Amino acid sequence: MTTKTFESFLNDPIAYFDGSITEMHMIPRAELDALQRRALATRFAQHRESIEMIHNLADRLGITEMRDLDDVVPLLLPHTAYKSYPSVLLDRKRFDLMTGWLQKLTPVDLSGIDCTGCDSIEEWIDRLDEGSELRVITSSGTTGTISIIPKDKEGGFYQMRTWRLFLFQRFGEKPPEVYPDVDVVWPNYAEGKLGHLRMVGLLKNEFTGNDESRFHPLYQQAVSTDLMFLASKLRAAASRGELDRVEIDPKLLERKAEFEALEARRPQEMEAFFSRITSELAGKQIFMTGTYAMLYELARSGLERGVKNVFARDSAILTGGGMKGHTLPGDYMEVIKDFLGVDRIQEGYGMSETSTFHWACEEGRYHVQPWCIPYVLDPETSRPLPREGIQTGRAAFFDLPLRSHWGGSITGDEITVDFGTRCACGLESAHIAHEIMRYTEKEGIEDDRITCNATQEVHDEAVNFLKELEA
Repeated sequence: MTTKTFESFLNDPIAYFDGSITEMHMIPRAELDALQRRALATRFAQHRESIEMIHNLADRLGITEMRDLDDVVPLLLPHTAYKSYPSVLLDRKRFDLMTGWLQKLTPVDLSGIDCTGCDSIEEWIDRLDEGSELRVITSSGTTGTISIIPKDKEGGFYQMRTWRLFLFQRFGEKPPEVYPDVDVVWPNYAEGKLGHLRMVGLLKNEFTGNDESRFHPLYQQAVSTDLMFLASKLRAAASRGELDRVEIDPKLLERKAEFEALEARRPQEMEAFFSRITSELAGKQIFMTGTYAMLYELARSGLERGVKNVFARDSAILTGGGMKGHTLPGDYMEVIKDFLGVDRIQEGYGMSETSTFHWACEEGRYHVQPWCIPYVLDPETSRPLPREGIQTGRAAFFDLPLRSHWGGSITGDEITVDFGTRCACGLESAHIAHEIMRYTEKEGIEDDRITCNATQEVHDEAVNFLKELEA
């Protein structure tokens, strides 16, 4: 058993809780509050000195220390902070200035990044990957600007370790001595800089034992970040009635035929993917993740072909992320289980601005990880609601282990948190009701979030626009 030190709680919570997901969620509330207050004070002191944006904001607000959990609320950043750069810098390929902007958001030293001759967003991010500790992720830019978040490589691998714990453990049971290597079924693109696509290498490392043959993507190709940026500009221009003014990067025009060919191959790739997973992987223990709508459409198509119970019953299936505008029948989870042939489907709730995923218990409640501090804010004033009883409002979190960027984020989600009642499943941790709604859906306003559901739609919009242009 690991000696429980404050440093391990802050920097390696898996070790602090001896790799037990039950221990993580049975820690007494008073003990956890004391740990979180100390951890918040420590992380603030570190990042106040090392992250320019937080230093300047804290100085402006006169915040010099954290004594209580709510003290950090004025410093929580909205997701728009990660797209606060002038988009003209990307248009003009001023990646030196983009690096300077990103430096304000991270303590990671980017002074050695050479942007000379860099002529695409894709290449810029590759240089950041090669020359720093970062693994930068982007959004699909559904409202006109792509978000750019300075995630770090080490944190990504750690996140996948927690995934393995929660996918192959059950609450109340001892952690297994050995976790299995499995095939990964990935109903998505094989590569890209978008948040969910950046997980590909991490998934291969953690779940397949780095066996490339055990990774099975739907589409073999990568998603172009620069094409996504074009799509974001198109949406913004369309909303202003200015599509005719959009400037197209000549480099993208040169790749027009390539994008069209990829789009044309999609039906064949979908058919090959279905055939591969229902024959080569039949009866095997696998890991698969996708949105509710994505998994339901795959399952419905399979059942219509008479295919069911495809994988081993103890396979790990993860879903979540809300319906994102899709309306599914009431039995959609049963349909998915019937096709996949699994005992359970694990659900989770998280966001790309943080690295922590909150996993659902058998009661359908998302249990907040002990190293992540939840806040429920008044949606009008952003003031914190009491950390007691049942509260409904705007979700915000402080992710304590984050070191590559500031851990405090305000989301676009309306959540209901029970701070005081032990869940019916028996766990002590604060828990979030299954029904989570985005304020954008509630109020009819678009929002730019990092979603896997939007990827294909946004990609297709940009390709279709290029099709209409003369080569």
